Amino acid sequence: MEDWQEWQQRADEVAAQLSNEVADLEAKYLAENGDPTFRSFWPRFRDLKERVRTAPAIKLDAKLDLERRLRTIGSRAYKAQEGAYAQSGGRKEELLGIIGELRSRAESADVPRELRALRRDLDAARGQFSTGPARVPDDRQAVWEAWRDANNFAWERLNALWNENEAFLREILDEARRSLESGNPGGVRAAVGRFFEALKTREAKQTAMNAMKAEADGMRRDAERGEERRVAERVASQQASYVSPVDAWRTELIRNREGISRLAQEVEELERRHADSSSILEQAMVRGNLVDKRRKLAELERTTRSLEQRIEQSESSPLISIG
Repeated sequence: MEDWQEWQQRADEVAAQLSNEVADLEAKYLAENGDPTFRSFWPRFRDLKERVRTAPAIKLDAKLDLERRLRTIGSRAYKAQEGAYAQSGGRKEELLGIIGELRSRAESADVPRELRALRRDLDAARGQFSTGPARVPDDRQAVWEAWRDANNFAWERLNALWNENEAFLREILDEARRSLESGNPGGVRAAVGRFFEALKTREAKQTAMNAMKAEADGMRRDAERGEERRVAERVASQQASYVSPVDAWRTELIRNREGISRLAQEVEELERRHADSSSILEQAMVRGNLVDKRRKLAELERTTRSLEQRIEQSESSPLISIG
């Protein structure tokens, strides 16, 4: 083969290789699913353009054709990149507006329930990051940082409100504890009642609330046991000296009526807690206590009716032995 023939063959091979690279560049970046940010396009484009310019073994017509194709590709890429950056900027502003509005709501929220709802809205906003036009790295970073700051702010504010409410609730429990230590069951019941009423508007961390509820129920049970023990001691003391059976019945009747009133209030409160609770575990705990209270109330009511009948019979037939 002659030298000129070898040169021509080599020129055709170089031109074909460069043509394939130009076609690959166009397919990769200017296709419908190409990278809209063109981050790695321009280095490859400039390298290929320089190689076409300096290629020694290539025909002039092929070289001119390759340069023309590269100019066309470069022009299309520049316009597409401009459009992509404009769309990215618009989408960034849209997302920043959503995040900013949520941040403003978090700043004005003053109850944990609102902040928990806001954090769910922030999670939903984050889910929108991958929708819509693709964003360039700077725009994507700006949106992410704004979201992170807003989410951290909402979380810190939520924890601050939880801690504040927990401190308020513990003050009530401390009052109940002091009443228990001083032997004041009525004070314990009143403080525990205020505690459960405050729980409706004073939300704290779930673990803290569960612990405080258990503590409140425990103090109420301790107060009841202490009260029952004192009643038993009083009855034993009264039985040490002779007491008219009718007088004893009347005393027991008064005590039973007081107990019925107290138990009825506790049953009503437990029923309200059971209805208001959204936790299955808490409902189960309350239900067990409620069943026990209802049983005690029913027993006390039966005893009270029996006492009323005995007193009525003794008063209407005073000569009948009541021993």
